[in-house]
Amino acid sequence: MIRHLVIVLALMLAPLGVKAQHWQLKAGGGIAQLASGTDPVGSWTVGAAYEWEFDQHWTFTPSLLYAMRGWELPNEAVAKKDEAGQPLFDPETGAPLMGWKNTSASAHYVELPLLFNYYLRTAERRYVVFSAGPYVALGLGGKTKVKGDTDRQGAERMYYDYATFSAHGAHRFDAGMRVGVGYQFANGISASCEYSRAFTEVLPGARNTALQLVFSYSFK
Repeated sequence: MIRHLVIVLALMLAPLGVKAQHWQLKAGGGIAQLASGTDPVGSWTVGAAYEWEFDQHWTFTPSLLYAMRGWELPNEAVAKKDEAGQPLFDPETGAPLMGWKNTSASAHYVELPLLFNYYLRTAERRYVVFSAGPYVALGLGGKTKVKGDTDRQGAERMYYDYATFSAHGAHRFDAGMRVGVGYQFANGISASCEYSRAFTEVLPGARNTALQLVFSYSFK
């Protein structure tokens, strides 16, 4: 499938006057969260890219990446309940007794960013690089961990976990936009700060976001 995609892209770019092509290796890390009030968690990305050069400034880079995303929702106030599921109250004040629920999740994706890049030369073989373009991704797996859920019974009140994409309303398909700015050194190594934000929802009302420092090496 990936080979076919590369062939299709090559046929599309051929009429545009491509000057050169080369492979890149990519790896990086940073933070990720849902754009709905969750806290960030660590994330990472690793993979390869193929860059087509149109001229001294413009290039196009499709990448195939393995990416880890996630989020955390700590200290969510929940009412304490008895074994029958009935709320508990303070015997002196009559106020509901409250506890804390903590949720953390990981989600692993295979991701295909399609980035257009503009190279601004600063010195011999050194450039500031601006990047932007869409991406699509497919969720492969992940785990959500929950502590202190008073709606559960028995030991699950203390802790339980489940597959992230098995949650009600969860979606494996993800798509959005990525932008970045970086610097390419004379030895072919680049460092860039990249931000991505999904247009689609991974959970109802919640979209993936990530901010990462990505390093790449170009085989020229």
